[in-house]
Amino acid sequence: MRKSIGFLLIFLLPLGANFYSQDLSLCEFIGRSSGEVIKKFGKPKFHDKSNPAMECIFYQNNKARMAFIADKDGIFQIQVDFMYNNKAQADKALGEFLDKCATKNLEVDTLSAADYKITGKGIRMELSMFNNTYTKKYEIKFKAEKTAWN
Repeated sequence: MRKSIGFLLIFLLPLGANFYSQDLSLCEFIGRSSGEVIKKFGKPKFHDKSNPAMECIFYQNNKARMAFIADKDGIFQIQVDFMYNNKAQADKALGEFLDKCATKNLEVDTLSAADYKITGKGIRMELSMFNNTYTKKYEIKFKAEKTAWN
């Protein structure tokens, strides 16, 4: 059940017990409190509260690394690195994510076959896929940021 789920996690019902939300997409955490992230995903691998004006929450397993960055107004940035064993799995996840963006009326700007900029109401996303020759895996890097556009 933990096969190529990648970016489908962001908008659809996610899989994977404690690591992925069961009923709330990752992008929907933008603007929410860090406490809600912890409530959904459990105890983080690392929780940085060293800066009183900012908070960073990190999760990691063998399929993904996630970072949620918050200020007093809530989560304003999410970064996720999804890891796949082969290009076919990464391509499938990338395709599913882009298809879901279209159904949500998000604007997708294709920079290349592996790089995309996506915008929507109150959010800006960047998406890129590459072959990590060190780990011998394909990675999809995802970054979502809160924007002033409502």
